[in-house]
Amino acid sequence: MKTSKLAQLVMTVAASVVSYSHAFAIENEDIPPIGIISDVGTDLPTVLANVTTWILTLAGALAVLYLIWGGITYITGGEKGAESGKKMITNAIIGIAIIALSIVIVRAVLTAIGA
Repeated sequence: MKTSKLAQLVMTVAASVVSYSHAFAIENEDIPPIGIISDVGTDLPTVLANVTTWILTLAGALAVLYLIWGGITYITGGEKGAESGKKMITNAIIGIAIIALSIVIVRAVLTAIGA
């Protein structure tokens, strides 16, 4: 059974998201969860955690909007739009995968520095 590269990428991203939730199953109350800013502090680790949370949340929202836009372009654009839509969808999924991996990296770094 052949699967397309796009389907393989989607499965990889889905597996990464599922693995991410299991990797951080033990809660660390010192680090605010990504997407929620619970502590407004002035120390460097807290400021870095808050800034990266906002940036990654905004990037994720923009990537999802780009994915939706690509889907609409794919559906309504005819032959030319289908090509453009496929590229947009592929780029959006790659962007979402990069954002998901960066969330894991940020959480690991924050845990390592004790933020």
